[in-house]
Amino acid sequence: MRFMLALLLAKILASVGRLTKKGTNLPGDIALKIDKHLLGKITFTGKVIAITGSNGKTSTTNMLTYILKEAGFKVVSNQKGSNLTGGVATTLLSSANLKGRVVADFVILEVDERYSRLIFKDFSADYLLCTNLFRDQLTRNGNVDVIINKLHEAIKPTVSLILNANDPISTNLAPNNKRVYYHLNRSSISSDKPTNITHDAKVCPLCMHRLDYNFYHYNHIGDYYCHHCGYQTPLAKYNADIIDLDAGTFKVNNHLTKTNFKSIFNIINTTAAIATACELGLDIDIVTKIMTNFNIMEQRYHEFLINDRKAMMILSKNQNPVSYDQSIDYLNSIKEPKTVIIVVNNINHTYHKDTTWLYDVSFEKLLGNVANIICCGERAYDLAVRLKLAGFSEETMIIKEKPQMIKNELNDTKGMICFLTELYDAKTVINAVK
Repeated sequence: MRFMLALLLAKILASVGRLTKKGTNLPGDIALKIDKHLLGKITFTGKVIAITGSNGKTSTTNMLTYILKEAGFKVVSNQKGSNLTGGVATTLLSSANLKGRVVADFVILEVDERYSRLIFKDFSADYLLCTNLFRDQLTRNGNVDVIINKLHEAIKPTVSLILNANDPISTNLAPNNKRVYYHLNRSSISSDKPTNITHDAKVCPLCMHRLDYNFYHYNHIGDYYCHHCGYQTPLAKYNADIIDLDAGTFKVNNHLTKTNFKSIFNIINTTAAIATACELGLDIDIVTKIMTNFNIMEQRYHEFLINDRKAMMILSKNQNPVSYDQSIDYLNSIKEPKTVIIVVNNINHTYHKDTTWLYDVSFEKLLGNVANIICCGERAYDLAVRLKLAGFSEETMIIKEKPQMIKNELNDTKGMICFLTELYDAKTVINAVK
């Protein structure tokens, strides 16, 4: 009786939410208050795939959903990124029939790594893809080891793992579970030494001795080995090679594909989606051809015009230095003059005011590569202090806490306008400038 009441109420609230374009978590949260074990009572006709990790899980979820739908399968997915317990419950309850059964070939769930043990307390995914593990929102998540322990609580022995061979931290998740790996081989922009401040895998996760690297893609993502215990990059079933980064072309197991977001981390995430689709039974030739037509979500990456000036927005998660590092590397690959607008606010929902994470971001890489930097948001002055420490002159920086104050300042800047902004701030800032 409790389950039926929770199911019906969630469906009604989800329908209202779709009309108002709100309420992706609320229906599930309320339903869970009525029946806290409801997730374990939902049944499935197809396979359940969970996607988690510090960075890239929303984009990878969207890519895999796109592949499967284009291949003709019925797919249920929380594509909007509502990845906490309430959001997952809303997705499943609103998709289930009145018997609590989700009739679909595949159910793809983006899952917050910290909440994974709560989400999968009463049911289990068939497959778990982990994109990577980095320091992320330290005030909320703590050390990476905390997240690993929570994931181990979530991963049941029957779950098949799809893991990033380039990441020495997540590679060893649930070591007794069945697994396959995907991997990006060395490219022209890989490096022999780390080029970022943040490096979360300097020691071997097994024996705690020094971990050495054959090369780095970015941060601690690369090809690694431990002289002491033999821990090393595992043999991957799916290997990617970059053909032309400027064109966005690369191969996975010698099958050519393409991406419109031409960055190393996006190519690795795309490889993850391709690997997962193949593990679900699709032919790699079909999958790579489908991916050539996929465009990354506008909420994550968007190109547009502002008064005839080229502009670009890249989502950069607050309190996530690796996300910012990859956005900075992408900006540096654009050779034309640039004005960069960086928005830093207190952390959404929790309103944490911690800004120490700014000192883990490699802002020094932007020196000499931008015409101006506009510091925006509630923590604009904190950002300006960090940039000054990185070597930027006060003449280079413009500080405006409110987005509405930026528009007039742009007239005195030059080059392409590049926004680095958190998801919840993106529309507000862009609309204020247009």
